[in-house]
Amino acid sequence: MSDREVVELEGFPPLSLSVRHFSLMNSLLTVFNSTEPGDPENTLAKYFLDHFENLKELNVYDVAEECYTSRSGIRRFCQSIGFDNFSALKSCEWEWETHRKFFIGYTDHPAFKGHLSNQIERMMIDVNEQVTEEDLDSLAQLIHDAENVVLLASDFSSMAVREFQQSMLFMHKIPQILTDSFGSENSLASLGPSDLVIVISASGNYARAARSELARSAACRVLVTTNHDCELQEFFDAVLHLSPDGHYGERTVYAKYGINYLFDLIYNRYFEKFGRA
Repeated sequence: MSDREVVELEGFPPLSLSVRHFSLMNSLLTVFNSTEPGDPENTLAKYFLDHFENLKELNVYDVAEECYTSRSGIRRFCQSIGFDNFSALKSCEWEWETHRKFFIGYTDHPAFKGHLSNQIERMMIDVNEQVTEEDLDSLAQLIHDAENVVLLASDFSSMAVREFQQSMLFMHKIPQILTDSFGSENSLASLGPSDLVIVISASGNYARAARSELARSAACRVLVTTNHDCELQEFFDAVLHLSPDGHYGERTVYAKYGINYLFDLIYNRYFEKFGRA
């Protein structure tokens, strides 16, 4: 957990964040989904997910007894997902309320079907206006010319880039994906000027968390975001905005659908330029 920078997230307490330590919820879900029921790690992950709302009230002795493990077993589990100890894991209890507001606030609208349809339509108009034909051409060319391409995204945004990775296989180009759940951030330091890193961070928070690792890389850096913070943008060689406005501390269609839409546009442009030959 070294080389992290302290990041002030909108609506979040100050936290030391990095590429691989961005969300306790994501880390626990990754363990839960990748292990067999009855495995000690699966049992602990499920227990912490079930009790996430009251995480700060948990007692290590009670957890050990209810999960049929030991205090040292709990400590090893915490360390395996990036925390020094049980107390450090409990310090992320704030995530429950923050993410609860994200998901409930997103769907808590009267006549939601009409609201969502209007939002998606507005999103597509905004992306089309923000990302020019020249932007698409330029990014397609960068991807084509890069020796290695890394797609860096939090688990919240990773589904879109995973589909893009699959589709690029048929263009004989295989980007690597790095998220807070899988991949090695050490690979970023080995990238050179002929390589490309595309950071997908709708709110900008994951991009901020990744800056310490990216600063050690000589690769070209492109950001996909709704964040319009000038300081953040100066860190990147190019920025593609999904929206003319910043969206912070909320879950939006730009993060959920806009990233997919943009990568469909990028893939189409890549195909038109390099896939028909």
